[in-house]
Amino acid sequence: MRVAFTRRCIFSLAAFGLLGGCAEEALTLPPERVDAGADARVDAGPDARPMPAPTLVGVQPGHGSFLGGTEVTLRGSNFTEDAVVRFGGNLVQPRYTTFVDRNRITVRTPAGRAGEVDVEVEIAGRTGTLPRGYRYDSFYVDPPLGPTTGGARVSVHGLGTHFRDGMRVTFDGAPCTGLMVTGPELLSCLTPAHPDGRVEVALDNQDEQLSITDGYTYADSADSVGGGLSGGTLAGSITVTVLDAMSGDPVPSAFVFLNNEPGAVPPSAGQTSARGQVTLSPPMLRPPVTVTASERCHTTTTIQSFDARNATIYLQPLMIPGCGSPGMPMGMPQRPVYPATISGELVWTGSNEFGPNPWSNIPEPREGFRRVAYVWVSRPDIFTADPTGAALAQQRDQVLEIVPATGGGRGYPFQLQARPAAVAVYALAGLENVVPAGSMTPVRFTPWVMGVARSVLGAPRATIENVVIDMNIPLDHETPLEVAPLEGTDVDAPDQFHASAFIDLGGEGVMPMPHATVTGLDSGAYRLSGLPAFNRNLADARLTIHARLASGAVTGPTAFQDTPAPCTGLVLSGITSPDETVRVRGWLGIPRMTAPTAGARLPTDRTVRVAIEGSSPDLLLFTMQWAGSSWQHIAPGAERTFQYPDLSSLMGLSDLPSGSPLNLSLVGLRLNGFDFNRFTYTTIGQQYWSAYAGRGTYLTR
Repeated sequence: MRVAFTRRCIFSLAAFGLLGGCAEEALTLPPERVDAGADARVDAGPDARPMPAPTLVGVQPGHGSFLGGTEVTLRGSNFTEDAVVRFGGNLVQPRYTTFVDRNRITVRTPAGRAGEVDVEVEIAGRTGTLPRGYRYDSFYVDPPLGPTTGGARVSVHGLGTHFRDGMRVTFDGAPCTGLMVTGPELLSCLTPAHPDGRVEVALDNQDEQLSITDGYTYADSADSVGGGLSGGTLAGSITVTVLDAMSGDPVPSAFVFLNNEPGAVPPSAGQTSARGQVTLSPPMLRPPVTVTASERCHTTTTIQSFDARNATIYLQPLMIPGCGSPGMPMGMPQRPVYPATISGELVWTGSNEFGPNPWSNIPEPREGFRRVAYVWVSRPDIFTADPTGAALAQQRDQVLEIVPATGGGRGYPFQLQARPAAVAVYALAGLENVVPAGSMTPVRFTPWVMGVARSVLGAPRATIENVVIDMNIPLDHETPLEVAPLEGTDVDAPDQFHASAFIDLGGEGVMPMPHATVTGLDSGAYRLSGLPAFNRNLADARLTIHARLASGAVTGPTAFQDTPAPCTGLVLSGITSPDETVRVRGWLGIPRMTAPTAGARLPTDRTVRVAIEGSSPDLLLFTMQWAGSSWQHIAPGAERTFQYPDLSSLMGLSDLPSGSPLNLSLVGLRLNGFDFNRFTYTTIGQQYWSAYAGRGTYLTR
């Protein structure tokens, strides 16, 4: 017996219940009237008193990144659940508009151009406006928080900025060292040391002075951003905060206990308060310490072997009978997420100055082939899965070399829907075989040239027109790969190598190059072909390579959740030239369960033991799943034992089910500059992974 779970590497942090509703939600493309949403209106009788106009008096915080996604609170009066909010004329997603009370609304901001914008609240046709009520910052720091010891490598992404060599970057007045300017909108450096707290980040290139008063957070305090561990070394007590991963609200009455002893009594165990907090202070408390939090209708999470004064744990709500639907009352439909619509033209140069020109930089197609171009928008990161079905048809446009009958343009028109954000719109044009309807012959597309339009800002339901993409970038470069073998002699070691290329545009996301992939057996020499030169409007671009060793065929360049397991992967980023030889090495060892063996029973000491051959990870994420519930372990990479104590002695909780399979996901991660005693759920997100390895297995109780 081998359950389906063991055949795939599942590394999404949301799958572990770690990021839940905190991560940006995937783009959905609803019908025009999924529900009344933010557009609902009440039909009033002739004698009904008109609703008072909303009044907006403040926005807190009053600034945020041009990327949008900043959570802010609008304060005023006469607010209702039907409020429609706009920043600089750009609609806030209905799903991200939350009515708190008649004086407060919380929203996630849409993307916007740098500078001050008006903020509007509209209710039943009446509008309250706060002129210049919010400021979009022209740059942001990624990651946004780091250790007080400094020395953390950060990137600074700008929009419409003019970064250059010799400029000065400071954190609360202290200079950032190791400065590398890679383009007018991208630089990186090492942070200086600083006490915990939020600090000003300032940029000065003599002609341009920019600053953000709270642009970076030194996280070594109880209020650290993003949960996890904080507060410095253990000193007599530990404060544990338990939050709902979907809503971010406190979880009251959650059971919290130390060192795998659920039967312990205070002060070694306790239940959280209405604020979701409990402080444990047993005598002779010494590091390393392990803390577990569990509550009915939520998952269980253990943070193992750490030295910190504060732990903030997110528990994922369970979708099981009797627990309701997470995030909202039972049966209530979610409000929609609306895309932006982007249209424009692909333009080729030629003798025709006022109309479309032939695709002269692409060879003439032979019989059975045609010239074709595909238009996409950049994605948030390399792990965003390929759209399929209806989403593919909406988020990609196909353009043929057919002169539009309507005329009036210089190029070939396109239109597609996109996530409302700061994006790049790009097109790949080349030759494709013509496949008759019903044929099983695969479509093969070989691009020859590409074009990119940068800094396109979309808002929900916005229509962005006249985006011009000049198709003048030849795909004539290739990146040599020297692939090292995986260390160790595991009998079920992965046997297939796969690598894919992405062009990283910083704040505008990444552009997958679906043709620039290679597949082979294990180690050796390979080449990623069909890449552009990094010049002109790609001068600040960087190449990222996602390399994998898998136990079977890899079906797509980005759908890494479907990589056949056991597998291990590397994310090689920051490559400055597509002609540079890249050494693919440093594979993480793949965790393997040694006791019990796969399919066997949990030992009487209720401990799972693992081995890792080869390079050890920085962080281990182990998730046991059964019948709609799960138990997560978050542990430093050196740990090799994981205990699952019986929780049935705690009111409302139950033991692991007996007799049925308990699916176990074993995942190791490498993260640059990682310190387990100061980790946050934010800084272990996928965008910060440099390597991963994992497998699925199962056991019984």
